[in-house]
Amino acid sequence: MPTNDSAMMFFQGHVKNFPAWAASAATRLMRFYRENPAEFYFAGVFWSFWTTLAFFPVGYGWREVMPPVCLVFLLLYYRYAWSQSVLARLKIFPLFYCFWAMLLIGVVLSGHPLDSLLHAGTGINKGFILPFIAMECAREEKDLRRLVWACVFACFWQGVDGLWQAHNGRDFIMGYPLNGGRLTGSIGDYAVGNYIALALIPSFSLWFILREKFGRAVSALLWLAVLWPAFFLLLGAAARSGMLAVAASLGLWVILKSGFVRWRDCVRPLAACFALLALFFVLSPRREILLPASLVGEGRWSLWELAWRVFCEHPWFGAGAGQYNTAFRALGLAPSQDAITISHPHNLYLDMLYAHGIVGFVLGMMFLLVFLYWGYRHIRPNFLVEWGRNAGSLYWRFAAAFWIAYAGWLVNGVFGHDFYRTWWLGMAMSYLGIMAGAVVNGTTQSEMEERAVQ
Repeated sequence: MPTNDSAMMFFQGHVKNFPAWAASAATRLMRFYRENPAEFYFAGVFWSFWTTLAFFPVGYGWREVMPPVCLVFLLLYYRYAWSQSVLARLKIFPLFYCFWAMLLIGVVLSGHPLDSLLHAGTGINKGFILPFIAMECAREEKDLRRLVWACVFACFWQGVDGLWQAHNGRDFIMGYPLNGGRLTGSIGDYAVGNYIALALIPSFSLWFILREKFGRAVSALLWLAVLWPAFFLLLGAAARSGMLAVAASLGLWVILKSGFVRWRDCVRPLAACFALLALFFVLSPRREILLPASLVGEGRWSLWELAWRVFCEHPWFGAGAGQYNTAFRALGLAPSQDAITISHPHNLYLDMLYAHGIVGFVLGMMFLLVFLYWGYRHIRPNFLVEWGRNAGSLYWRFAAAFWIAYAGWLVNGVFGHDFYRTWWLGMAMSYLGIMAGAVVNGTTQSEMEERAVQ
């Protein structure tokens, strides 16, 4: 196997055969590598991850291939700069042991271990490695700013795809038709509403970028011009859980700014959530799905009951990852409205509970919620200091946006997919990683500034 140096010599030997522009670019890359290999591989990690986010909904193949490409650059970056990496400085890294223990329970103690391994194993290259990749990509403000732009770009082009699909009947990437009159985008299902909701949340911080250069009126017009196609797709997909996640993000923003100490402090964030939900109701082309009658007759209640019945049958270690359908059929049960082939209960928490039991559920929730609390505890005080200055850095505002996006996934999960849904888990782990990297690097920078002042 060739070493990096021998590979570079091979590369140098063939540069002369490149076109002039390519030879110039290759020469600059080789010089960059020789002068600072750690920065060279960091650039590889960052830009491969950036393109992963920017083109995330392109197709399954993209989401299969890109995280392993990022991982190659990440491992080489660790080789040259391990001590400076976020992972080396992440004090709450042991939480990942809780996550891995939950996965192990869901596979090894499953009623059908091989089936559960195949089900959970699909997340290795599309979800489980993403937090480690993402956390290294949040080194400073310009990195967070670029990651926000990646989300904005994804929202814009996927929103335009939704507009195209609404007009022509098929999306322009994969040629997918509408599903029951609901937009699907290039994801091929109206679950695209959940994707676009989660992509929109960090994109909202585009407002702060625009306000650096423009007044309120111009910023508002530009912000709407860029993001309204994504809102169109969200409404056209008629994904209630996506709308709920976006509405909850507004409430979480209010909590970050105002705090939450007493129960009466919940009035303002709840009012903000309901106001945005009311706006969605007014604008939605399928507003009947938001009516109370539709919610009462929702088939998810039956799916949730089945998950609970399976959990009661396997309370401690669960029925196993991906065993929802097999487990409820074994009990002689069937959903009241959905097809008998339904594979998950449409609730993140019940999916974790039936699959991993009490033990696995507690481990998994420790991982998810402690990261959420840890992010809040570090981001909010720094965010308030930065907000009070009202000028200069946007670092903690961007960090807050990704923290809210991660929290939005947890809200989305109330009516959302199964835990191991690869694209969905991949987005959550990406946001968790960006938030963790921003906290570790931002906290280190703050401590250095405090010492310098002293």
